[in-house]
Formats: sequence, structure tokens, C-alpha cells
Amino acid sequence: MKIWFISDTHCEHEKLNVPAVDLVIHCGDESNSRNAYANNQEARDFLDWFAGLDIPSKIFVPGNHSIAVEQGLVQSMDFPGITFLIHDQVVWMGVKIFGSPYTPQFFEWAYMKPRAELDTIWKSIPDDIDILVTHGPPNGILDVTRDFDTHSNIHVGSKSLRRHVVERIKPRIHVFGHLHDEKEIKNCGMIARDSIQFINCSTCDIGGKLVNQGFVVEVESNGAHG
Repeated sequence: MKIWFISDTHCEHEKLNVPAVDLVIHCGDESNSRNAYANNQEARDFLDWFAGLDIPSKIFVPGNHSIAVEQGLVQSMDFPGITFLIHDQVVWMGVKIFGSPYTPQFFEWAYMKPRAELDTIWKSIPDDIDILVTHGPPNGILDVTRDFDTHSNIHVGSKSLRRHVVERIKPRIHVFGHLHDEKEIKNCGMIARDSIQFINCSTCDIGGKLVNQGFVVEVESNGAHG
């Protein structure tokens, strides 16, 4: 079986090349606008497209740009063909998948928490997860950006998320987005560490241009592997 992982399409979804897969997972940031009304239309445009894909199963995990979803303007009942995972889990073909939209606080966007509060959130993720889907990355893994003040490269992923993933949850795959490709910075990619396949599947770069197509990964019914 095959899973297509994509994230951070930012209204550029129709430019994607849709592969032949059994499941597609979107890791958040389908939209752009901070205005709830405009965001609602952007989200619905994306979800209409997402629901119409010729792929048997679809999972959506919101991100920090998913303003309309967080505010309840867009709800899972509006799109019955899509499984919404908002800090929740589902079993698909024997594979346990958990999705969480939360990221460290950065300006005023959706599903953001102070870093000190995130540890409690990550603690509630079960241990026996095959595929962990978070909008944001763990610290030190495909999470680089430029510091506004020092103009140097820094890792901005969640340290507590990495600790829970590596020491306790130990999924076969941890997939996320949130951190984009930038000039001389490549975040979209796959890295195997600690027996875990980490995947940043952000499709748009920091300027909102579609530059990546996500990743298709083979899975087994009783687990997953890269």
C-alpha cells in the first residue's frame, strides 16, 4: 500500500501531480489568510479538491494557517469523505495514525501554544503509534530557518516533541511540514534517525511557490516503513 504525504500547499494544491496511492495525508496549512472569512473560502476550496481526489482514503491534519478550521467555520461533517485528525487517531488498514495540529507560538495563528505548554500536549499522544503526523517538526530535524535578528540559521522545531517522539512514542514514520524551503535552506526531505523515518513534506517554499510534490511511501498493513 502507498501513502502520499503532503503539507503546506497554501492554495497551490491544484498544481500538484496526484500519484496513484491508497491514502493521502495532508499535514496542514491548506490556506493563507489570517482573515477568518477569506480563510474559510480558501480552506473549502482546498477541501473540495482534496475530497474529489481519486484516492480511496484521505486524512487531513490542520496547521497554523487553518484559521477557519480552528474557529469551527469548517468542520469534519462538511466533508464526510475526509478524516480530520485534530489531536486524535485513526486505524487505517491496521496502521495506527495520530495527527496533531499544534506548533510553538509564533505571532497569532491557529493551534499555537507557548513552548512550555506543549509538553503536556505531547504527553497525551499514545505510545503505540505507527505514523505520527504533526504540523510542526521536532527540534533539530528539517526545521531550519533564518533568525530575524542574527541572520543566522536556527532550528525552531519543538524540543519536547522530539523528546517524546524519540524516547517514548517511537513511530515508524514521523511526518510534518510548517518549515519551508528557503534560499540556501532545504527543509523538505526525508531523514532516518533513531529507527524513525522523519519526513518534512512541505510543498511550498517560504514565498508560497509550489516547489515540491510531497513524498509517496510504501507501507505494510501492520506498520509502516520508509
